[in-house]
Amino acid sequence: MFFGNTTLLVMFVIGIIFSIIGFGLRDHNPGMVLMGIGFLATLFAIINKAIEVFG
Repeated sequence: MFFGNTTLLVMFVIGIIFSIIGFGLRDHNPGMVLMGIGFLATLFAIINKAIEVFG
């Protein structure tokens, strides 16, 4: 099951935004959580796209 290109792009952009916001708040626990969620969302989008492209 693969998500569409638009969904993966939205997940990638939201992941980057969460990472940037989390990096600004990294001294507090919510900042670390946002950085982690952003990183995982970005990683998930990249891996899904790579699986779709390379089989």
